[in-house]
Amino acid sequence: MFAQKIRELRNARNLSEAALDEIFGLMRGTVSNWENGFSFPEDELLDDIAAYFKIKRAELTGAN
Repeated sequence: MFAQKIRELRNARNLSEAALDEIFGLMRGTVSNWENGFSFPEDELLDDIAAYFKIKRAELTGAN
């Protein structure tokens, strides 16, 4: 769920993976790894991502 959602949110803002890496101060390729299901962000970063996209964390992760 997260991988698909972060891709949708990023594309809706016309951001590249590299741009999103830069916005959050991440190593290049981190967002790509998320979108391909190879990794998942830490809890604190999930909160920052949700705030950036102005959505609830549960919407970002698919949690109920």
